Amino acid sequence: MVHSTVKPSSSVRLQTLGMSICWMFGIVLVAAAVAFSVSGGFGTKVIGGAVLAVGSVTCGLARCASSRTKLRIAAFMISFSVMLLSGEMLLRSATHFPVNTVSNRIPHAELGYVLDPDMKDVDASGFRNPSVPETVDIVAIGDSHTQGFNVAAGESWPSVLGRQLNMSVYNSGVAGYGPLQYETLTTRALKLQPRQIVVGFYTGNDLGDVARGIVPRDTATEIDNHFRYGIKYHTALGSAASHLWQRSQAARPPGLTIEHSLNPTFVADRRLRYRMKELDLTDSDISAAFGRTLQIFEHIQRQCVDRGINLLVMLLPTRESVYSIAVQREWPEEFTLMVRQETLVRTRLQHALHKRHIRCLDVLPNMVAAVKTTSNVYASYDDGHPLSAGYEAYATAAARAMAQVNVVQR
Repeated sequence: MVHSTVKPSSSVRLQTLGMSICWMFGIVLVAAAVAFSVSGGFGTKVIGGAVLAVGSVTCGLARCASSRTKLRIAAFMISFSVMLLSGEMLLRSATHFPVNTVSNRIPHAELGYVLDPDMKDVDASGFRNPSVPETVDIVAIGDSHTQGFNVAAGESWPSVLGRQLNMSVYNSGVAGYGPLQYETLTTRALKLQPRQIVVGFYTGNDLGDVARGIVPRDTATEIDNHFRYGIKYHTALGSAASHLWQRSQAARPPGLTIEHSLNPTFVADRRLRYRMKELDLTDSDISAAFGRTLQIFEHIQRQCVDRGINLLVMLLPTRESVYSIAVQREWPEEFTLMVRQETLVRTRLQHALHKRHIRCLDVLPNMVAAVKTTSNVYASYDDGHPLSAGYEAYATAAARAMAQVNVVQR
């Protein structure tokens, strides 16, 4: 009897192919799991553990499963990979995803961290600009509200301000920064020889940032690992999934729904509790931070006066304070207390800055007017950062304030 050798040879090749693909995917998953678990918070480590389990099972199957099982696993993994790649390409070509609201961060000796220059909208110095200029008309300093969370780089208030005034504006805002960094950023800004420096002081948590001080780059609470941020903010699929989850009812924690015809929103209870801690002037740490903040602004003012630079401190309000005026309704006790605390901080800060001859702009009335008349000012889900119309209101308020002191183009 003559036996054909074609089928066994083909079977061996298919078995080898299936085993190789299983090993390859298994090793990739294990490597990714290790990367997820090296740094980051508890949630990231849980994800890493789950990926590690899947990768380990895949490697185990590659070793001991039957040929048919290996081929089925290989076929599934190839199909799944093709589906993900196709979905990524389709979303990138047909939608605005990925939305880069948080760039990866890298360590910095003076500031603690800056944005990763490898990101497409981040310059060589680690800030959200096309490039680093030799000179500039205006330097904007601040935190995530200046960096421009929720919008593209061109919709951040420094970019909008530049277009409104037809002047060059350098954005040196980074999420998590506070007055401690603003002082350092002012010294760095002087090298750009600006005519105007605008500091965006966010009343919601800037005092807390002073109390906490500069957080080192390697702490899990401040900077999670690059893999998680890379998936969430720099892939279209991850970005879209994050946005859908954030807007879903399933992701909504206990809180307060604020009905509004143009700008409905939602405030989580945990956000109110966080704000109350950040704004409590009876707390010794926050009180000390208030005093340190005034010292910092005094130093910034001296530096500006010595060089003939105009200084403007913009007080950026919380969304909660904006809605407390824009919407007429009965507010829960925690909400009212938080707004009262912020009002006290804002009033004392305005008085102290005026006493020190530091120009101050309260943006609260501008944001109230924007919410009443314009849509797309704040998100309908729990996010304290503005949307495009909100950042435009920031910029318009700053432009009007600068026009009053005759800040002219070079």
